[in-house]
Amino acid sequence: MKTGSNAIFATFDPYPSYKGSAIHIEKVTELMASKFPKTLVVSLKKHTDKPLAPGLQHLEFEMEESNYLKRAQAYSAWLDDILEKEHQLEVGHFRDVWSGIPILKRPHITSIFEVNGLPSIELPSRYPYIGESTIEKIKVLEDECLHKCQLIICPSETIKKHLIKRKVLAEKIHVVSNGADIPAPLNKPVGLPDEYLVYFGALQPWQGVDVLLKAMQYLQDKPELKLVICSSHKPKFARPFIKLAEKLSVNDQILWKYQLHKDELHEVIQHAMCTVAPLTECSRNLEQGCSPLKIFESMACKTPIVASDLPVVREILAADKEAKLCRPGRPADLARCIRLLADYPDLRNELSKNAFAKIISNYTWDHINSTLSAIYDNIFKLVF
Repeated sequence: MKTGSNAIFATFDPYPSYKGSAIHIEKVTELMASKFPKTLVVSLKKHTDKPLAPGLQHLEFEMEESNYLKRAQAYSAWLDDILEKEHQLEVGHFRDVWSGIPILKRPHITSIFEVNGLPSIELPSRYPYIGESTIEKIKVLEDECLHKCQLIICPSETIKKHLIKRKVLAEKIHVVSNGADIPAPLNKPVGLPDEYLVYFGALQPWQGVDVLLKAMQYLQDKPELKLVICSSHKPKFARPFIKLAEKLSVNDQILWKYQLHKDELHEVIQHAMCTVAPLTECSRNLEQGCSPLKIFESMACKTPIVASDLPVVREILAADKEAKLCRPGRPADLARCIRLLADYPDLRNELSKNAFAKIISNYTWDHINSTLSAIYDNIFKLVF
């Protein structure tokens, strides 16, 4: 089927979905639709029926395949078939190498690689038994995309530094941070504890949810303080963590929620004593970098933040002024920071007030989109 689109946004990710990345995809595709009235979005099969922005067409890759690499290769071939019919495309914005390879085969498409993560770094954390030879082959694909694409967008200086180490031209890398909208005040949901901290997002190893569960052991003298975990995954992905909580004897301190819609999630965040971003000290967070949406959403909800003291976090938040930062991978230190906020309400208020002021000044989606909009306005002048 030929769509007649003049721009394409491609992602090897389900969209729309409950993942934090879906918020970023929504903002970028809305902007693309405003610049290119016939924008085509291609993605994995959606997880939710949330409508897309007006002007967007959507094609979903629906193949069911449990093997990650087989699914990635099949998706790439599927996208290649689509592009064979779309000769009028001017711009191709892609978020991964599996989308990038077929787009970069068409030199008439001005290519933008949005680098949020690299599979050579992320896959060993998700699949510990993946072979080194496979990783080396993936690196070759990454290098092809990084060097052949005409522009790169990434959400943090940490990622930019990593790409420069891989001999990517600094001039073609544009740092465009993540952000958040400011939600309206919402009522506290029925059934939540009187006092709780919240973790929300995905459950990959680098997120540090296991560290947070271990930290709860050090807070057992505060039985009124509960932990609410809002997972963006289906319940089955929480099973290892539920078993760990039982082993640690903290399962009665934890309440699980799954795949909440945005307003439901904001209700939980707004009434939390604090949110926690216990990112681990691993290559995914240190070498590659990230830009945690959970931090921006917490800032926008005026909720105090406890986060791991990592360069990607310090790019956003000032320690002891806008957040409490703890040593990554140290449950006792994480518990110490949580205890400080539990015991000192004035400190909580000061941190959340300062963090909210920063997001208003720098990180609303209006600010972020103005930067991205300028890139798109000059896209044909900026290419290398």
